[in-house]
Amino acid sequence: MKISLVSAAPAALDVDALAIPVATAEALGQAAQALDQAMGGVLGEMVANAEFRGRIHEVLPIPAQGKIKPRRVILYGLGALHDLDGQRLRSAHHELVRASRTWGYKRLAIMRVEPLGMDALKGVVEGAVMGTFERRSRQTGPAPERREIDEVILAGYGTGREAEVIAAQENAEATNRTREWQNAPANELTPDALAQEATRIAKRHNLEVEILGPSELKAGGYNLLLGVGAGSARPPRLIRIRYHGNHQTESADGTVLALIGKGITFDSGGISLKQPENMSRMKDDMSGGAAVLSAIDVIAARKLPLDVMAVIAAAENMPGPSAQRPGDVVVSADGKTVEIVNTDAEGRLVLADALTHALRNGATHMIDLATLTGAATVAIGHAASAAVSNDDGFWAHVERAAREAGDRVWRLPIYADYRVLLSSKIADLRNAEYGEAGTIMGGMFIAEFAGARPWAHIDIAASAWNTNDDLSTVLRGPSGAGTRLCIELAELMAVAGR
Repeated sequence: MKISLVSAAPAALDVDALAIPVATAEALGQAAQALDQAMGGVLGEMVANAEFRGRIHEVLPIPAQGKIKPRRVILYGLGALHDLDGQRLRSAHHELVRASRTWGYKRLAIMRVEPLGMDALKGVVEGAVMGTFERRSRQTGPAPERREIDEVILAGYGTGREAEVIAAQENAEATNRTREWQNAPANELTPDALAQEATRIAKRHNLEVEILGPSELKAGGYNLLLGVGAGSARPPRLIRIRYHGNHQTESADGTVLALIGKGITFDSGGISLKQPENMSRMKDDMSGGAAVLSAIDVIAARKLPLDVMAVIAAAENMPGPSAQRPGDVVVSADGKTVEIVNTDAEGRLVLADALTHALRNGATHMIDLATLTGAATVAIGHAASAAVSNDDGFWAHVERAAREAGDRVWRLPIYADYRVLLSSKIADLRNAEYGEAGTIMGGMFIAEFAGARPWAHIDIAASAWNTNDDLSTVLRGPSGAGTRLCIELAELMAVAGR
């Protein structure tokens, strides 16, 4: 989809539809008022009479009847202005584009979101490109018609900002790539297939790549990852690709950012078997791994002056004959012993070894993304990601990156009182059944392996895939959560290190 910036008056644009943003309980903006006059006041009348309320995801096409050059005018809702953050801005434009595709429009113009000024450009572009996403079908027979928009024209944002548009497109396309990987069947996107995707990215950008299989994992002492993958006929992989900023061994200030992803390509729960209901969706338990892979693809393409590595712990958690058991004690790669209380609390195990691998390869700052805890849905729901961090300075970068990305995160506390809950009577740590604060405790377990380095944990268990049909203002299905956050974090840290 081509995206263009124009300085021409919206009423003179030769397009199938001209989209006008409307906020709840707000009058039309100045530019829209001029169009309204040309159309005889029908737009203002519809807003004033509450025929169109401006609710987020509300989209209404209106025939222009030849009064202006565009064939249709679309009113689309932003919701209340005091609720309009970056995530909702992108969501509104996602749904605008989806609706416009359904109606078969080929050329769509979008007027500037006046209340947000020129700064809305990134969110508008990212949301529009994300609206082109469709889950790939494996059905046989004639493929259903897929309608696409050929061009989106942005009016009112000035010209000479093409670089910003391209960057926003890349961010959104990376998010959509994550969404497609999330949706891929687990018999296709296996641990080895995920490693092959990483290898293709590494080759495309001439990156350092390392794929550890069972023998290398055993030699390195990555027993937590091996234990999680032991019940599957498909062996685990520990994947690492590294981009050397400015073609140097280290960044100017020695910073090496590690993006670490949980890559459980299917999670049955292991011996602690999950309930059959909705288990089919456990193909998305690799969402964190997908996000960091998509992110480093963009980071490397932009040649940021920062060293960045992506580390993905990939495995299937299955209850096969060799599966680890509740009650087993396993020695982690950094030497800590872990009592396996519940084999379905496997994400923190593979991430523990992944953090150790990142540290062994020079990471100075680490962020991990994982569909870790069902408790995250209870704590914060599908509209945001839960987070914990051991470093306020690093967290400030993460929080700002989330705002810039329109990818909400909310930091939960790490209370010293809870550390006793990690204790085991037969090992250094236990992996589950803490009794309370499940999302915090999952993060605190991982923190034990951060080596006192600045670290943040993003629990995307709820935000990665909205399964709540009643939560209609949050995008349904796979979201690509964390992808844009990781890209923005690398951008911010690259600037900070200059």
